[in-house]
Amino acid sequence: MKGYINNITVKARQLTMLHFFYALGVLCLFSACATVEKPNGGPSDRTAPKMAAATPADSAVNFSSNQIVLEFDEFVKLNNPNSQVLINPFPQEKPALTVQGKKVKIELKDPLLPNTTYHIFFGNAIQDITENNPAAGLDYVFSTGSFLDSCSLSGFAGDAFTQKFTDKAWVMLYKNLSDLRDTLPVYISHVNDRGAFKFRNVAPGTYYLCALEDNNSNYKFDVPDERIAFFTEPFVLSAEKATIDSANLYLFTEKATIQKHLKTEMIHYHTVRSSFRLPLENPKVTILNKKGETTFAWNEKKDSIVFYVKGTEADSLKYIIQDGTFSDTLAQALKFKGRQKDFSTDTLLRLSSSALLEKIAPGEDFILSCMIPIEVWDTSKIIFALNKDTLPAVFTKADETGQRWKLQHQLKPGDNAVLIIKKGAATDIFGYKTDSTKISFRMIAENEVGTLVIDLMNLPGKPLIVSASTKEKSYTQVSAPESDKVIFKNMLPGEYELKIIVDENEDGEWTPGVFDQRLQPEKVFTIPRPVQVKKSWDSKLSWNLEY
Repeated sequence: MKGYINNITVKARQLTMLHFFYALGVLCLFSACATVEKPNGGPSDRTAPKMAAATPADSAVNFSSNQIVLEFDEFVKLNNPNSQVLINPFPQEKPALTVQGKKVKIELKDPLLPNTTYHIFFGNAIQDITENNPAAGLDYVFSTGSFLDSCSLSGFAGDAFTQKFTDKAWVMLYKNLSDLRDTLPVYISHVNDRGAFKFRNVAPGTYYLCALEDNNSNYKFDVPDERIAFFTEPFVLSAEKATIDSANLYLFTEKATIQKHLKTEMIHYHTVRSSFRLPLENPKVTILNKKGETTFAWNEKKDSIVFYVKGTEADSLKYIIQDGTFSDTLAQALKFKGRQKDFSTDTLLRLSSSALLEKIAPGEDFILSCMIPIEVWDTSKIIFALNKDTLPAVFTKADETGQRWKLQHQLKPGDNAVLIIKKGAATDIFGYKTDSTKISFRMIAENEVGTLVIDLMNLPGKPLIVSASTKEKSYTQVSAPESDKVIFKNMLPGEYELKIIVDENEDGEWTPGVFDQRLQPEKVFTIPRPVQVKKSWDSKLSWNLEY
């Protein structure tokens, strides 16, 4: 009897274990079915999701629903739909997107306008769940009327000064140009990574075209530092002219009108620089320091000032800048620790020369430059070797502060020179001296330089600021309104970027536009490729300045 009972107990335990493993297997099966995972191994999925169906159908007319369902051929997810999804005409409230498996639901929040074509752009908002492949270029069109509008407008957005494309601009269509300040656009688009944009399915009508780099994400030009572009004349789209191409916009930042202190920083031992947004007209500087002797110098534009504080006992600089109604009290510590660039102990007087790759062009002066003004030279510690001769080295001030010094000896093309500046040859205003340095240079021969001749066509009737630049060297000329030829002589060989500014207000510099006055920025011309200047050669170029 006892053996019989034990046998029953064993069988019961076996049956219980079978039930346990069966339940565990079912649980694992359901768990696997409920979790969508990327399969291991094999090639990566590079195929973007494709829309398999839409309810209502894409390009539907007489549309009256407030919900759209898009179904894809694989499981999808959403990627930042608030910034990626655009709908035109631009709504007061953006649509809401949700995803469930292979379906994306779009809930339209704004009431739909009658007889209007709507176009939804999804950008990269919809991606597959395995490799994040976006359904790029996906869009959906519908009309609340009996037909789809088909007008289009396209172009390019770039920088007004550099002429290079921007990938940050919103491009917008308005019924009134003044709406850019405080009203949402009728249609909106975003440039692609090459600066191109295109409006499609636009209703016939009259529109003002604007571009904006929107710093506060409200689609309005209401922040002073926002970059903008605009056409003063409207574009008219109609059945007869349904397509407009090459509507190019060039963005600029308006010139500031309110003075502001931008930055104060230490740039060398007891040397402080303060920068301002605008040039100061008649600045007054009041030094508040009780320790040390402070001098200062403005730059040529008077938008930056450098202070030199003598005396090792001085540990800070405090001062007041006043100019008309503008006034600011500023301060800078002169001794600090723990910063990446600690200038408080940098006392070495460093010299640099105007020779580019140890060369100076015929007719150019040889200039020594330094950050801290030089107070005195000891010429007995300078050796100047010209060709095979040793000559006295004489330097004279090339500026008011003593930061630029001109070699008085006149060099001739082909001359080779070596300047050996021994330790202590120059002493700056703080009493610190130069270290030993050797500078070799030569004035290149006339057959080693080149000439650039630019023939101008369709002159705009204003002075032209013409520049030719490499990373190391820049040449600039101002051409008279009637002059149809610009000649750069004695240029160092190289590949030069060319630029022409039409100086409308004749102030000698590029001037941006003013939106409220409907003033466009001064026109800038560039060419797509650098121009090569060769030695002993006249490089010639014809340039059409037609607007």
